[in-house]
Amino acid sequence: MPRFARNNGLIFDLGMNNGDDTDYYLKLGHTVVALEANPALCEQAAMRFAPAIAEGRLTVVHAAIWENAGETQFLVNLDNDHWSSIDPGWAKRDDSACKAITVECVTLADLFDQYGVPFYCKIDVEGVDHIVLDQLAHAEVKPEFVSVEDCRFGFDYMATLEACGYTGFKLLDQSTVAGHTDPATGHTFPAGSSGPLGRDIAGDWLPYPSMVEHYATTVRDREGNRLAPRTQWWDIHAAALS
Repeated sequence: MPRFARNNGLIFDLGMNNGDDTDYYLKLGHTVVALEANPALCEQAAMRFAPAIAEGRLTVVHAAIWENAGETQFLVNLDNDHWSSIDPGWAKRDDSACKAITVECVTLADLFDQYGVPFYCKIDVEGVDHIVLDQLAHAEVKPEFVSVEDCRFGFDYMATLEACGYTGFKLLDQSTVAGHTDPATGHTFPAGSSGPLGRDIAGDWLPYPSMVEHYATTVRDREGNRLAPRTQWWDIHAAALS
């Protein structure tokens, strides 16, 4: 039987980027471990969140999540830092300009061992999300809630999450998030942020078969053909419903 970490107040923001999601999680009162491979973004976060870091509520981990610990090449996209990635095909799309740097690598197990298992884990690590999900499948204790940025591997992501023991699914259209205000905190979600999490996302949790059908008629069909316009993009959310 899978075991899940519940209600412990800890969130992992894997792929912190500019810190807008971390900002929201802190406003909710949670403790956050935020992973980011781009050193410039880590420096910005150190200044932006200095009080939370000093209080021990935020730990910024300057590293990339990967198949194993050590070092690897990371490509910082100079045109759009959201596209920075270990994967060259991901980082260099649209003939973007990139700068190669060497970064420390960690695994999901490393993070769980050092900081504990969070109740919610946001996965948005540009091109290597599947590696994180594969590592999650081997974790003895898993987060109660997980989200992963959708891409052409969405069907595979959902299958892995279902195999992990997650029983509830939601699809959150990221293009609808900007400008909405969270009633609990008064936080207004900036463009590009992930928005609400877990039970705060509108709509009912769908069982896996219903989620697959919903996805296949909303995002892309089972042959991989995209159904929705490029102006829409999604996060897949999963929950271990008790």
